[in-house]
Amino acid sequence: MSKENQKKQFGISAIICIILLAIAMTYAWRGGCERLLAGPLFIGGLALSLWQSKQYVNEFLGYLYSAQTNLKNGTAIAMANSDSATGGYASSTIMIVWLLFFIIFTLLVQWWLKNKTTKQLTRYMKIAVLASLTVWFALEVNLTLKDLWGRYRPYELTSGNHEFTNWLTINGVNGHKSFPSGHTMAATLCIVFSWFVSKVKRKGFFIGGIIYGVLIGLSRVIVGAHFFSDVTFSFFLTALIIFVMNGLGKKLIRDFC
Repeated sequence: MSKENQKKQFGISAIICIILLAIAMTYAWRGGCERLLAGPLFIGGLALSLWQSKQYVNEFLGYLYSAQTNLKNGTAIAMANSDSATGGYASSTIMIVWLLFFIIFTLLVQWWLKNKTTKQLTRYMKIAVLASLTVWFALEVNLTLKDLWGRYRPYELTSGNHEFTNWLTINGVNGHKSFPSGHTMAATLCIVFSWFVSKVKRKGFFIGGIIYGVLIGLSRVIVGAHFFSDVTFSFFLTALIIFVMNGLGKKLIRDFC
C-alpha cells in the first residue's frame, strides 16, 4: 500500500476519528481516569486530533482545487476525486483553514459534551474505542481491496472500454482503485453515531446513516467516479463490519445499548 493511500481518510472517517479523540480528551480532562493516564491520554488525543484535522483539510482542499481546475479546463469533475488528487493552495491558506476547522469543530464537540455526566463520558469513552477500531478496520479493508482489485474508474476508460472489468475480476495492483468506493464506506460509517445517542434517538441516527451512505454512493456514480457495483459492495461490506462490531460492543460493554 502506498504512502498516499495510507494517509487517505475519505473525509467522514477522519471527522469521526476527530470526534472520538475529542471524547478521549474530555474524558481525561474531567478526571475520568487515573492521573498517570490522564496526561498522556489528553496530550495524545490533542496531537492526533490536530493531525487528523490536517489530513481532512488537505484532502478536502485537494479535491476542491482539482474540481476547480477540471471545471476550468473542461474535463470531468469526477477526476477531482481521483487517487492522485493534490491541492495547489498556498501553505498559509491551508494552515489558516486547518486551524479554523480544528478550533470550530473542537468547540462544537465540547459544547455537546459539556453537560454530560462522568458516567456518560465513561460510556462514551468505551464506545469511542470500539468505534475507532470499527473505522480503522473498515478503512484498512477498503484500501486493501482497492489495491488488490485494481479496477479502472469510469472516467479512466478509453473509447473502446477495453479496460473495463466486472466487479468479480481481481486485476492486482496496477494503480487503479475504483473498487470498492472509499467515500461510500466513509459515509456509511456515520451509522456508528447511533451508538452515542439515547435509545429514543438511536433509530433516527441509524436510518440517517444508511440514507447518507446511499446518497453519497449514488453521487459517486453520478459524477462518474465509480460504477454502481463499487458503491453497492462498499455499502454492504461496511454495514457488515458495523454489524459485527455492534455485536461485539453488546458483549463487551454492559451499557452499550
